[in-house]
Amino acid sequence: MNQKKNLLPIGFRDILTNEANLQFEYGRKLLENFESWGYSFIDPPIIEYEKTLSDVKNKLLNKKTLSFFDPLTKEKVSLRPDITSQLARIAEDRLFSLPKPLRLCYFGDVFRADKPKLSSDRQFKQAGVEIIGSKKLLADLEVINLSLDSLKKINFKKISLDINAPVILEKIFDDFKVSSAKRINLRKLVAKKNIKEIYNYDLKLFKVLNEIIDSSGSLKKNLKRIKKIKFGNNAKKIIKDFIKICSLLEKKNSDDYKVSIDLLDHRGFEYYTGVTFSIFCLNSSKEVCRGGRYVTSKNKDAVGATFFLNQFLELKNISKYRKKKLLVSFESIFDKNLPKLRKKGWITIQNIDSDNDKKIAKLHNCKFIFKKNKIKPLK
Repeated sequence: MNQKKNLLPIGFRDILTNEANLQFEYGRKLLENFESWGYSFIDPPIIEYEKTLSDVKNKLLNKKTLSFFDPLTKEKVSLRPDITSQLARIAEDRLFSLPKPLRLCYFGDVFRADKPKLSSDRQFKQAGVEIIGSKKLLADLEVINLSLDSLKKINFKKISLDINAPVILEKIFDDFKVSSAKRINLRKLVAKKNIKEIYNYDLKLFKVLNEIIDSSGSLKKNLKRIKKIKFGNNAKKIIKDFIKICSLLEKKNSDDYKVSIDLLDHRGFEYYTGVTFSIFCLNSSKEVCRGGRYVTSKNKDAVGATFFLNQFLELKNISKYRKKKLLVSFESIFDKNLPKLRKKGWITIQNIDSDNDKKIAKLHNCKFIFKKNKIKPLK
């Protein structure tokens, strides 16, 4: 009977050498770039008390949290579904005396109780940046530009940026005094970009939403259209910030990246309170990075970005993790020059079995052999 053994729970998998090295290398390079922009690395624990991880402002994320009872403390604990909320806690409880705004960055694993929309993984690595304690739009712009710069630094090509303001929909509903009960169905219609039913409900609301939908697309072509839409008082503040950020991006990144706008896109942005963004690369249909402005559970203004490292590997034309590999001949395993070779980037595999060097080299996929203080290509 052929029986599978040691199966992992759905959504969890072993990350083998090539992918593990790639994710680690990407994470390292991202952190290096974050640091060069003045962000301090924070490494919170993967488990916290459920009550400290729970975020009343992001109930959807709370439902995705894996929780269990800790036999030591007899309290309910949770595996973190996100690192952003942890940084907000640390900023409030541990770093409160530091000058504001705080610039923090992170890299680590997160865990989900459900199947995430972006992939089938329920454990995956995230890297990210947060500016905590600033209402300034330049903070939004900094995070967007840092995100673009970070992806460019790790050799991603054909980067496209999508700018949104999903909270605008609720502000429009406020302006048109739409009831809470009615909003549920209207949100679904807007999400599908199928707003014909709204025509009979409120003609003016339909016209505004239709103008917004028609203005989705290239930033250069559609920003002027957005400026011409007549918004109510509640929506004006959001749209003013949106236009200002888009104008600055258009001025700075007009030729470097493809920039598009879609005011009403709110997928995955449920708890954001201002301008949001998604970044795509190459032929990927999924975001490799997303972020925006939000308010922490401690009511602090913040803006951040999250990089999904498991999405990096699904992109086409991304080079595999490669380093030069050489076999160290049995008679040279104590050679004093080996540390220098490793320092130069060589991966050294020592032949500890005294077998034929060529045979062992081929088994370990080594293209070179180090013998008698010389590196020779494997023939």
